[in-house]
Amino acid sequence: FWRAHYEVSNMLLSVLISLTLFGLTGLIHYLVMKGVLAQLNKTPLPAVARMIIGFYAVGAAHLTEAGFYALGFALGETLTLGGFESTDGQMGMMQIYYFSLVNYTSLGLGDIYPTDHLRFMAGVESLNGFLLISCSAAFIFLLMQGESHRETARNK
Repeated sequence: FWRAHYEVSNMLLSVLISLTLFGLTGLIHYLVMKGVLAQLNKTPLPAVARMIIGFYAVGAAHLTEAGFYALGFALGETLTLGGFESTDGQMGMMQIYYFSLVNYTSLGLGDIYPTDHLRFMAGVESLNGFLLISCSAAFIFLLMQGESHRETARNK
């Protein structure tokens, strides 16, 4: 009975951490894209500068979001929700961040993999990363489209 109770509570804690990270990273991404777009719409910078700023902004957002998941994985490890297996046997915070980046981008190299309930968190991170990377692609498309419209208006 206690073993089943322990498993259910770990599963629920893993779901709670995952959903919190899912919402937090979505909010971060939204605020970054909204803020950058608002600032870029106010500035007379050349198109190439606007694109570079957009690329760096969404890149920094993604790195930050993967970092939050890395902290979530470290918390999960501390709470004994699971751990990590590594082909080189070393696991520190940098390796967890590396795993998070690989997982967030859905690259999935396989040299580090989560165990137990951290596997659920990894699945949620991968889904979240795919969704947010797709949002970034749409954001960059909007920047390019906006530059195209600006160029057309200048040529009239």
